[in-house]
Amino acid sequence: MKVLNKKALFIGLLFCIFVMSPSGAVFGKEIELKLASWTTPKHFASISITQFIDGVNEKGQGKVKIIHYPGGQLYGPKDLHKVVAKGLVDMGQALQPRMINMVPMLQGVYLPFAFDNLDQVVAGYEGESGEILDKAMAKKNLKMIYPIFNDGIQLFSNKAVLKTVDDFNGLRVLTTSNVFSRTTANLGAAPDTSIAFTDQYMALKRKVADATYTTTTAGYFRKTYEVCNHVTYINMAHATLPVIINLKTWKKLPDDVKALMMEEGKKAMQFSIASAKGWEKKFKGVLIKKGATIETLQVAERNIMKEKARSVWMDWAKKTGGDAQRLLELKTN
Repeated sequence: MKVLNKKALFIGLLFCIFVMSPSGAVFGKEIELKLASWTTPKHFASISITQFIDGVNEKGQGKVKIIHYPGGQLYGPKDLHKVVAKGLVDMGQALQPRMINMVPMLQGVYLPFAFDNLDQVVAGYEGESGEILDKAMAKKNLKMIYPIFNDGIQLFSNKAVLKTVDDFNGLRVLTTSNVFSRTTANLGAAPDTSIAFTDQYMALKRKVADATYTTTTAGYFRKTYEVCNHVTYINMAHATLPVIINLKTWKKLPDDVKALMMEEGKKAMQFSIASAKGWEKKFKGVLIKKGATIETLQVAERNIMKEKARSVWMDWAKKTGGDAQRLLELKTN
């Protein structure tokens, strides 16, 4: 009788080891993950996510399946990082500027004038700096699968294009973050955070404000060019839309599924980089046809802006602490 009980116990242990997967799902049963996104279907960010999901579902058939809830069906950019961290949804398309309050280290790859072009920003998500970001996100129960990159943030004005840094003097510029506001003030302009993002169009139309920061692509789709048709290319920063997953959920996934998701994430990331560059070029041409005046600020003048922004970077690193100083060194060296 005792021998039989030992055999039964042994068989039971084997069942737990071989039948149960690391994620807690029964072996052989497909793992289902919910992913929520919010950008419009035709935006390259949405296309990037669709390509990522299709790649994972096709190659991971029988092991993992990502179910997509697009267009803000579940949550929008304001809350997605929060609900993913809480585990209310497995995965999501976050908005970096919104995430900064939760993960201040992300500001390190979104510092005004710290990067000269998109390729430099991409490098900021790789290597040692990428590890620093991963570590900071892990503290908030988040894991980044891949970042979706956007085109550069430029200055849209209803007065004139900027020729020199001095042209910023007295300019009333709508801003939405403390770091951008402080940088704007350092440039001699008057930052204004009192106007809600949704009300900026009318404020600019009524000349309550003189300018705002936005990307070429967003400037077209949000029709900013209608009220600010003087665009100065300053490449202030590049915001990202990180595709993230709940860290506890991530840790439960089998290693081969993790590897597959990271592999497909890299492909989707590269698509977003090419798309960001392509869309900026395309819509720059569209804006010109719409009557906008577009000029690129001279390198020497932008370098002056960079120096005026440096104190803001240093204050951010000091306030954030931890690896922020090292991240700043990696970005500016």
